[in-house]
Amino acid sequence: MASAALLVLLLGCFSSVTLGANILYVNTVASPSHFGWNRALMYELASRGHNLTVFGVDSEPNPPPNVTFIVMEDVYKTLYSDPNMHTDFLEMSKISPFSMTLLFNEFVVGVCEIVLKTEGAKRLQSYPPDFGFDLIIHDYLSGPCLAALAHHRFGKPPVVAVTAYHGLSTTLSITGAYQYSALVPNHAYDATEDMSYTQRFINLLVNLEEELLQRYSMIPGSNRLLRTIDPTLPDVAEFNANTKLVLLNANPIIQYTEPFMPNVIPVGGLQIIKPKPLPADLAQLLERAGPAGVILFSLGTNVRSDSLGEARILAIIGAMEALPEYTFLWKFETETLPRKLPANVHVRKWLPQNDLLAQPAVRLFITHSGLLSTQEAIWHGVPVIGFPVFADQFKNINYCMARGVGRRLSIEHLNQQELIDTIREVMTNESYRTNMKRMSSLFRDQPEHPLDRAVWWIEWVLRHPDSTELLTHGSRLNWFVKYSYDVLIPLFAAIALVCHGLFFLVRRLLCRRTVRKASGKQKRS
Repeated sequence: MASAALLVLLLGCFSSVTLGANILYVNTVASPSHFGWNRALMYELASRGHNLTVFGVDSEPNPPPNVTFIVMEDVYKTLYSDPNMHTDFLEMSKISPFSMTLLFNEFVVGVCEIVLKTEGAKRLQSYPPDFGFDLIIHDYLSGPCLAALAHHRFGKPPVVAVTAYHGLSTTLSITGAYQYSALVPNHAYDATEDMSYTQRFINLLVNLEEELLQRYSMIPGSNRLLRTIDPTLPDVAEFNANTKLVLLNANPIIQYTEPFMPNVIPVGGLQIIKPKPLPADLAQLLERAGPAGVILFSLGTNVRSDSLGEARILAIIGAMEALPEYTFLWKFETETLPRKLPANVHVRKWLPQNDLLAQPAVRLFITHSGLLSTQEAIWHGVPVIGFPVFADQFKNINYCMARGVGRRLSIEHLNQQELIDTIREVMTNESYRTNMKRMSSLFRDQPEHPLDRAVWWIEWVLRHPDSTELLTHGSRLNWFVKYSYDVLIPLFAAIALVCHGLFFLVRRLLCRRTVRKASGKQKRS
C-alpha cells in the first residue's frame, strides 16, 4: 500500500514537471514600470514550473533558475539620445491628444527599429527554427516587432498579448475592439466621463486617428522593418488577428467602464503583491512619525523630482516646511538640493512604494498619477493628490477626483500655497479616506488575485492552443465597415435625397397655389 502511494506521488511529480511549458516572453517596452509589472507575471509563471526565455530591454541579476534574460542592449541610451524621439515628459504635458497619439505611434515604430539592431535580437535569430517554444507572450505596447518575427520563425505557436497599460483602444489591431467615443474618453485625452458636445467631437476624432494610425502607419511600418530581417514574414496584421488573449491591466472598479471583447481579460493590479517588511531606516522613520501621519511623494520613474527645476523644488520644500505636523517621504533622485531640508522632510533615491502604501501610517500619496501607482494607492486605501504629466495620467486622476478619493494639481504651474491648502484638505477631510477605503474594498473583493487570473488564462491557452472560439473577426474588418459607415452614409444620403425631394415637391405645390391665387385676384379686379 505504501509503495503504491509512493508511486502515485512520483507520477504526480513527473506529470507536474512535464506540464511545464517553454515560454518565449518578449518585453521591449522601454519603461521600468512595465518591466516591474511583467516581472510579477514572469516570476509567477516560473513558480508554476514553466521555463521562460525573456527577450527584453530590462533584466535582473538573480532571476529564478527557470528564467533566462536576454537583453536588448542600450535601448534606453539610444532612445533617450535620439533627437527625433520626444522624451521631455514635462513638455509632453502641453501637447494635444492628437499629437500624443501620433507620438505613441512614432514611439512604437522607433523602438522596434532600435531593438532589431541589437545583438540580443540577433541572438533570437540564431535559435534553430524548430526550437520548441510552446507559447509566446509579449507586451504589445511596443508593437508586434520581435514577437511577430519569433512567431513566424518558430512555427506559429499560440500568442498571448499583455500590457501594464489599461487603454482598451490600444488593442484595436489585435481584438478589433469597438471605440465608444461618447462613453469614455480616449486614454490620451484629458477629459472626464461627462463630456460636453465639443469634447465628444474631439474624442471621436482622436479615436479615429488612433485607429487609422494603427492600421495605416504602425502595421505597415512594422512590416517594412521586419521584412528587412526576414522577407518571408507574413503581414503582422495576421499575427495580431491570431492573438489568443489580451491580458489588460484594467479593472472596472478603478477606471471608466467600457465593454471588452471576449478575449480581453482584465487583470488590473496584477503587480500588487504581498508587501514586504520595510528596510530598518524606513521602519524607524514611520515609527517616529507623529500622529498626523506620513505623506509619500513620488513622481514615478519617467518624471524625476530632481528635473523639476529649482523654482518648483523650492515651492515643494516650502509647502512641506509649512506643514510640520506631517512627515514627508520624498523620492528624490540626487543628493543635490537647492536648500537645506526641513526636519519633517526625508528624501531617498528609491522608495519601496507598494510596501510603504501598505503601512497604516502613510495617509496620503502625492503622485504623478501613473497607472500602477494609482492602482497601488487604491488597493491600499490611500487618498491621492495627482500631478499628471502625460498620456493616461490625466485620465487616472480625473477618475479619482470623480470618485472623491483625490485632488488634481498642475506640475507645470505649481503653486506653493495651493499645494499647502490641497494637502490640508485631503488630510483633514475624512471623506477622501472613507471613499478610498470603500473603493479599496471593492477592488480587493475578487474571486482570485489578478495575478492568479492571468496565470490561469495563460495556462488555458497552453491547454487549448488551437482554440479560436474567443477570437472575433473585428480585427479583420476595415474600420469603415466596422463602424457601419458603409451603411450609415448611404442611409443618410437616401434620407437627404428624400427630404430634398419632399422639399422640392412642397415648394412646387406652394408656388402653384400662390400663382393661382394671384391670377384669381387679377380676374376679380
